[in-house]
Amino acid sequence: MSFPLVVVAGATGAIGAEVVRELQSRGSRVRALVREPARLTTEPEEIFVGNLLNPRTLEGSCAGADAVVSCVGAKLTLRMFTYKAEAFHAVDDGGNRSLLREAEEAGVRRFGYVSVYGGRFLGMMEYVRAHESFAAAMRMSSIGHLIVRPTVTFARLALLVEQGRKRGRLSLIGTGQAQVNPVHEADVAKALVDGLEGREDEVDVGGPEVLTWEEIGGLAAAAAGDADVRFSYLWRAQLRAALRRFTGRHGYDSAVYRISESAVDIVAPAVGERRLEDYFASLRAR
Repeated sequence: MSFPLVVVAGATGAIGAEVVRELQSRGSRVRALVREPARLTTEPEEIFVGNLLNPRTLEGSCAGADAVVSCVGAKLTLRMFTYKAEAFHAVDDGGNRSLLREAEEAGVRRFGYVSVYGGRFLGMMEYVRAHESFAAAMRMSSIGHLIVRPTVTFARLALLVEQGRKRGRLSLIGTGQAQVNPVHEADVAKALVDGLEGREDEVDVGGPEVLTWEEIGGLAAAAAGDADVRFSYLWRAQLRAALRRFTGRHGYDSAVYRISESAVDIVAPAVGERRLEDYFASLRAR
């Protein structure tokens, strides 16, 4: 047990919940730093209610901790109106910087952060820039750091199955030929805790299978009950993204990122053995 007590920020999220389970399986105690305790799906030993956007609520959150893990980030959203949505720069960068300062003051030894894979070739769009800005702050910190960059996670792709069930169809952007190796949240969590214990600084993680978005769409459609799969022209997606500027910047930034990931191969070093088809099958059985 390298870290007797670990603070996990964002423990109510898909990756955060798996990080809690992974740490507990290795004998660590977990203090979950969350805004809404009722949303927890795990049983951490301690719960600390705080909001990264309000630094005063973080005071004491890291006291006595050996390590901190942040899985906190603003959500990618395709809602049309996003004026009140939490922006990437505010949460992924600013909010995490507040938590990092709290960890520094508490004398924490290690700080792990779940970022996003693909910044080197997706360009510095706002979603990526916010993650990488905080990563730069981590490198300058006195605390030992770990940055884990996963590709698209299974939980995010579960939304395709949900869309197919509700509408009888699901929509994808472009030709569907760009490749990605999606990764299960539990495999991200294992890689993160391994990295913390192994003193690694940066780890890129993807799943064991490289799939095209067309193949992913087909698997999701089957899990949704043979829903139709439709591909929209790239120029139409770009036009819709441009219109989102007038309904909220967060929606625009989310749309730009989704367009980019649909057109570029995003393949990271493979970890784990969990397959997307099996994951979708488990959703169909629920």
